[in-house]
Amino acid sequence: MGNVRRALLVLLGSVGLVLLIACANVANLLLARAAGREKEIAIRTTLGARWHRLVRQLLVESILLSFLGGAAGLLIAWWGVYLLHAINPGNIPRLGEIGINSGVLAFTFAVSVLTGVLFGVVPASRAVKVDLNTALKAGGRGSQGDVGFHLKRHRLRSSLVIVELAFSLMLLTGAGLLIRSFVRLQQVAPGFNPDHVITMRIAANDPKYHDDKNVVQFFREVGERIAHIPGVQLQGTISALPLTPSVGWGSISVEGFHPKPGQELQVDLRLASTDYFRAMQIPLRSGRFFSDHDTLASQKVVVVDEKFAQRFWPHENAAGKHVWFDPKKPMTIVGVVGTVKQYGLETEGRIVVYFPQQQMPGNNLYVVARGSGNPSLLPGPIVHEVHAVDRDVPVYDIHTMQERLSDSLARQRFAATMLGAFALFALILAAVGVYGVISYLVAQGTHDIGVRMALRAEPGAIARLVVSQGMQLTVIGIAAGILGALALTRAMASLLFGINQTDPATFIGVSLVLAITAVLASIIPARHSTQVDPMVALREE
Repeated sequence: MGNVRRALLVLLGSVGLVLLIACANVANLLLARAAGREKEIAIRTTLGARWHRLVRQLLVESILLSFLGGAAGLLIAWWGVYLLHAINPGNIPRLGEIGINSGVLAFTFAVSVLTGVLFGVVPASRAVKVDLNTALKAGGRGSQGDVGFHLKRHRLRSSLVIVELAFSLMLLTGAGLLIRSFVRLQQVAPGFNPDHVITMRIAANDPKYHDDKNVVQFFREVGERIAHIPGVQLQGTISALPLTPSVGWGSISVEGFHPKPGQELQVDLRLASTDYFRAMQIPLRSGRFFSDHDTLASQKVVVVDEKFAQRFWPHENAAGKHVWFDPKKPMTIVGVVGTVKQYGLETEGRIVVYFPQQQMPGNNLYVVARGSGNPSLLPGPIVHEVHAVDRDVPVYDIHTMQERLSDSLARQRFAATMLGAFALFALILAAVGVYGVISYLVAQGTHDIGVRMALRAEPGAIARLVVSQGMQLTVIGIAAGILGALALTRAMASLLFGINQTDPATFIGVSLVLAITAVLASIIPARHSTQVDPMVALREE
């Protein structure tokens, strides 16, 4: 899976956490359902039903529920895979192989059965341990032992919600870090201006271009024709365009630098035309750009990037210094240009040496053209002019520079989007879990609430009491989630850029989001609690 393996493992772990959150919700619902069926279970037991048959029936119901959920999930997955291919970032290995196959079907079936058993066995075992005497005396609304508006009487349900909240905070923290990292990455200066620039590749590989003069003549004529196209302001050529897979490197010698025995100085090597730097708006730091006078017959010159100059002459002007690509032919540095992010905004590349295309001709070059308007309108005229010079020369890999910049961020964007979606699902499920437990507490505590209302308790006080129950769960869940998030973010460290894995702002922000969501989920049952009629509640008891 190349360099995306860790990102995919993090996403797989995130899916697992979402599954556990969903299962915790289902377990809570099954517990509430079992509590509502205590009278039914008690009657069955009194009539001679054996406990293992009751457990088997409840487990079958749980597994059937899980299996139907898995089947519905597969239907959604068909659409999800289509969507995944539609947003293909382009640099995820083997993404085209992803599909609903026999392995996925077997995995879904296994997960459905397993979750049905694991999260159905506890509600089933609790249901068959009912106190027959108490359950049969209760008026049909559940065991009196379960009545009461206090979390300590519902430890299992409360624990499940705490687990949901903790897992949700872990996912929210991971998504928050990735999103903030992606924003930071977008703010990195690439070293050039990608706006209004169209790029394409030209391969002059015909045998006639094995002669350097023919190559120079071909690209000079192509450049002149492109420069006269309406809407083109500047044009140039480069052997390895930034943010493309193209590479070029080698060893050189530098004036005043003496490497250790057996070591060589490795640098990136680029062939650039006269106006390439101006077309890409790469800034000139000192000296000059290449000119039309830098020909095969003139003195050999190079331009180096700022990182190169800072490494060897931090307090001097690099212009006028010498480097050797060929030990017998010194080359003079005539200019220093800004450092370019060659391999990605998050990657620090090697130091770079640019050679003039007219002195070291290359056959396979990228053409860049800066336009005054929409660059997507320029490929047709440019290809026409290239083929006007030589119709047999292929022109391919046509993209705007903005597209290449966007594609270089695709992997980070994909990971942040996927984890953000999982975190949103988890947040919704956690809110449902809090709402479900608090609603259950209100329903089971109707008698307690009725007594309080009869004793003239203020509706606002009752509502605050209900919300406080939800906040108790939330505070414990957030505390547990922070500990889990610290472990999760350690595994994500290599996916982050420009942000610490324990970034306080992210941890505080997602904790506030989760707390606010939990409060909102508790408000609806709190409002219901204030509408309890004390006379009706006491009469039912």
